[in-house]
Amino acid sequence: MAGASVSEDRRAVGDTVGLCRRCWGYAPVLLSRDGVAALATGLFAAASWLSGLWRLGPAWLPVALGLFSVASGGSVIVVGAVRGLLARELNVDELVSLALVASVLAGEVLSGALVAFMMLAGKVLEDVTAARAERALERLGNLAPATARVRRESGEETVPLERVRPGDVVVIRPGERVPVDGVVLCGQAAVDQAPITGEAVAVEKGPGHGLYAGTLVTEGALEVRATAVGAATALGRIGGGVRQALEERAPIVRAADRYARYFTPLVLALAALAYLASGRVTPAIAVLVAACPCALVLATPTAIVAGVAAGARRGLVIRGGARLEQAGRVDAICFDKTGTLTLGAPKVTSVLPLSGRDERGVLALAAAAERYSEHPLARAVLERAAEAGIELGAGDGVAGFRSYPGRGVTAIIEGRQVVVGTLPLIRELGLAVDGGEELLASVEARGETAVFVAEGQGLRGLLTVADAPRPEARAAVAALRAAGVRRLVMLTGDNRQVAEAIAGAVGIEEVHAGLLPEDKVAWVRRLQSEGHRVAMVGDGVNDAPALAAADAAIVMGASGTEVALETADIAIMTDELPMAAEAILLSRATLRLIHQNLALALAWNVLAVLGAGTGLLPPIAAALVHNLGSVAGVLNAARLIAWRPGRASAR
Repeated sequence: MAGASVSEDRRAVGDTVGLCRRCWGYAPVLLSRDGVAALATGLFAAASWLSGLWRLGPAWLPVALGLFSVASGGSVIVVGAVRGLLARELNVDELVSLALVASVLAGEVLSGALVAFMMLAGKVLEDVTAARAERALERLGNLAPATARVRRESGEETVPLERVRPGDVVVIRPGERVPVDGVVLCGQAAVDQAPITGEAVAVEKGPGHGLYAGTLVTEGALEVRATAVGAATALGRIGGGVRQALEERAPIVRAADRYARYFTPLVLALAALAYLASGRVTPAIAVLVAACPCALVLATPTAIVAGVAAGARRGLVIRGGARLEQAGRVDAICFDKTGTLTLGAPKVTSVLPLSGRDERGVLALAAAAERYSEHPLARAVLERAAEAGIELGAGDGVAGFRSYPGRGVTAIIEGRQVVVGTLPLIRELGLAVDGGEELLASVEARGETAVFVAEGQGLRGLLTVADAPRPEARAAVAALRAAGVRRLVMLTGDNRQVAEAIAGAVGIEEVHAGLLPEDKVAWVRRLQSEGHRVAMVGDGVNDAPALAAADAAIVMGASGTEVALETADIAIMTDELPMAAEAILLSRATLRLIHQNLALALAWNVLAVLGAGTGLLPPIAAALVHNLGSVAGVLNAARLIAWRPGRASAR
């Protein structure tokens, strides 16, 4: 118990240190002009409210603190408004500046402070999102080792990666990541290249085979002639693709910005007309106060906050309100295969006995031979044996174990040689393989991997292994179609047979296989050029460029890599694929609520402006009316917090 307590304490300390490091990574954003201004605005506004509520200090203190709050945030916003005017653009900054002036004139200082804080907090959130993307690029670069073991005339020499040149011979040992792109000169190895291609099963590599930087040699050793180093490698191109996609990602025009183009000049014109018609400044101030766009400005952020809260309750981590809006407009979704539509780990799907053996006997034989192997296929065999209730005991009777990297294993079991692996390995060892070619062809036609089991001089059985579809994948695809997504596409680096088998199982008709990360980006952009709003759903490093290029990036959070998570707009933390449909539905519900709030704010302001312009509403009454409009928008947004799929509140 004491040991467990110490372990928990260490884990807690480690989590705290990790959190501190992540927060420190955002220090430049939080200490920026917008970050400091948002903090100051929030603190002064809170102090103003509390001093008024508890009647602390003199009567003028709440007003003074409120003015400090407005000045702290307003100065930054006014600068943005001036820049917009100089660029001949009307955006929400002009609207907010108008709101701040009108609020101060009407004595509604705290309302102005709230508007300023909400605007600045939104800008800081956007900057934090950009900082996350930069951190994702740093982590991507860390996949490649900093050094490489290069064979020189004098022997092996470990050198910094920058000193490796194309043509150098690089030596890679078991458990090491590949530092360069290259071609295998000698050696046999099993290589996990999921970060680049997304393949769930380690791939056999031998002389003449290509190799990618950032992949992991799980078994065996290789000598590789480098063909590309650094930014020229496939891994380097992934990083470059992420950066380019983020830089080229089209800016989203906020709904309030669109309304501001027409609303701001209209309000100013009405205030001028009120002044000219009455010859007094009071009606003009009343018009400005009544038209004070607090409700309009708060319409989007309050809906976004409610949408984010609703997502958190459902296991969705939503980062960035603008991208949440974009997700609500999605009509095409691209899926990665491995780890997204599938479980991301090989499973034994069937056992075919031969030569009079039964399934249990073949499985027990394979598990006994594979018990000392570290290969992913060996783990799949052992898991299936455990599920079947096969107990292997302490290993008595098993001797002479030998691993053939990427091809299989041999062992002496109770005095007889057992081989578990590929058909070429069994043939190489001189065993009979009658009918093996036909069996292999039928298995590969289904998009599965064949693991042969031989004993003595002949085949005893065959195991088929595949990365199985998620049980809920078909329902998730159907839910997305029901949600109005018109085009569903699979983009994968795996081979076409495997891809089409999985696509057929989950109900996706459009499949593009054998893709590198840059090819996935090309397909995302192709769909965008055809007029689609595209979401990308993935979980791996190789998905990161496509996630960054898409209009909305949805990541399987529990199984996703850190690089993919850092480029995500929405992370599914429960790792349940149907949540992708919920993310789209929630985004659309949020978008509808934004438009409802904007329509409510505009209608309210129009009525208030008419009352103020005709003299029915003096400035104080106009201030009350505009505050009621803001409250109505907030209450409407609050309905979304309790959102669930199918609830009327989401419609």
